[in-house]
Amino acid sequence: MIANVIVSTLIVCIPSTIISLIIGIPAGFFLKIKRFRARRLVLRLVYTFSGLPPVLAGLFVYIILSRKGPLGFLNILFTRWAMIIAQVILIVPIVIMYTLSGLKNVQMVLDNLDFLNVKGKKRYIALVREYSKELIYATILGLSRAISEVGAVLIVGGNIEGETRILTTAIIYEITKGEFSSALLLGAVLLIISFAFNTILQILQGDIVD
Repeated sequence: MIANVIVSTLIVCIPSTIISLIIGIPAGFFLKIKRFRARRLVLRLVYTFSGLPPVLAGLFVYIILSRKGPLGFLNILFTRWAMIIAQVILIVPIVIMYTLSGLKNVQMVLDNLDFLNVKGKKRYIALVREYSKELIYATILGLSRAISEVGAVLIVGGNIEGETRILTTAIIYEITKGEFSSALLLGAVLLIISFAFNTILQILQGDIVD
């Protein structure tokens, strides 16, 4: 049982984190360097959605994916896809916020690249190298948020054994049965996985906590 739950957790959390990074990092970079009329409004919306209650995100995804919802034809409610969508909604604003705060002196870096006539693919590679630690930290934040999330995935996933039951929803299920020892065991597994991911990512880039 635990093995299936762990696999389901990874199948949901890793893709949702990757998708959130693909959306959130470019969006944060754009908001950091571009100045446009509605920028402040967009930033306020990002800050607001970074604190979006998971149950509200779950309710929103549930409505749009329900049979009568605008995306009901996809028929993916109570599947891992629905859980990934809900997690992406929660993680993207967090990644954008960290990208905004992590890209310190980015304009100076861009000016230096212009001065050195670094363009195209080499320009993006240079930026990734310059801010690699920030990218790693954004990954850790996103993954930690995905692994610990329970409210939204419970609503849109349905906690179906062997399909959409992940570690956090399995903990809730065991608690409702009064099986607190099993819930604590699952909680320990959750912490171990989170610790392992954080350790691997920090080893890849070096200790980010100076």
